[in-house]
Amino acid sequence: MINPYLFRWVEIFFKKNKIDRYPMIAVISAPRSGSTLTTQILARGTKSLYLTNLWNLLYALPLIGGFLSSNKQVRKKFQSNLGWVDGIYGESEGMRFWEYWIGQSLEEPLKKVPSSRVNYIKKVFGRLLKNNLMIVSYLGHAFSVQELRNIFPGILFIYLKRDKIANLNSIINVNKDRDWFSLKPIGWKKKRNINKYEKCLWQYNQIIKNLDKSYDEKDTLIVWYEDICNNPHLFLEKVKQFASKNKIEVELDLDNIPSKFKIKNTNSIKNENFSENG
Repeated sequence: MINPYLFRWVEIFFKKNKIDRYPMIAVISAPRSGSTLTTQILARGTKSLYLTNLWNLLYALPLIGGFLSSNKQVRKKFQSNLGWVDGIYGESEGMRFWEYWIGQSLEEPLKKVPSSRVNYIKKVFGRLLKNNLMIVSYLGHAFSVQELRNIFPGILFIYLKRDKIANLNSIINVNKDRDWFSLKPIGWKKKRNINKYEKCLWQYNQIIKNLDKSYDEKDTLIVWYEDICNNPHLFLEKVKQFASKNKIEVELDLDNIPSKFKIKNTNSIKNENFSENG
């Protein structure tokens, strides 16, 4: 496979812009909290740009990837597999994209990247978002909320929460045959071989601690997965109102969104399986 970075020169011919405020909405959450569905609802229920699988594949050509993704067709089925949405225009977390441009992987803390690279993606987004809203959703952003504020002034956050036991249960079910799943808070290597319940509780608590520490009511809207499933239209209306208060205009397209989603149930886990000291 040819590295798309080799074609970076093509983007020299396209104008980039600097803007003071970035009309972006980022979904932040713990793993297995319903972030993929929430992102799909936001991306398809608003007139906006979002990272696609194609854009992530062309991570080193962010302007061209953005141009190509802006001509996407609206998808009808709300399906995913552990965060993966199929198709070239399927919603993508953008792991390659965000790690390359701002140094954010699934592991805490951020990796150092050249400032010229950060400045370039700011100018690319300045061009793409001059008249567009952008929806982003990458689990790794749980570790970089303040950095996103610094890089993209004006960005808003949707802090997605889910019933704690249901969330933990889902993480454990995915973790069954894995050494580690998803986000890696500082100190994760020392927790790899402990009891799986304590490991997952520790991981969840560290992630939530990061998110709570970064919370600012001025630019962050707290929402619940269960509420979104019960009334996605109301959720979108609340996002629109919150964005408007922060000088970001959101145009809704509710025809693409069902009136309700089934809440995924998980097998119950007894509380005694968890140690709050984990």
